Amino acid sequence: MRIAREVRRFIERECLGGVTEDDPLASGLLDSLAMGQLISFLEKEYGVEFEDEELVAENFASLDAVADLVRSKLETARAT
Repeated sequence: MRIAREVRRFIERECLGGVTEDDPLASGLLDSLAMGQLISFLEKEYGVEFEDEELVAENFASLDAVADLVRSKLETARAT
């Protein structure tokens, strides 16, 4: 839940106003520049790197989807 809150704060601060859990981030709410900013934020904030095949709309469809992707990357990093 913490990751979703931090992503929401970043989007509200850097990109636009109020964002809800159900807002479709990748399919129109965020443009390509905002998506790039979000990806950079996530990589810096959580120390993860995204592979090209992970940069698909489904992984950035909502706050929960983004949080799930980051959690997955963090769990994978801990397992290695």
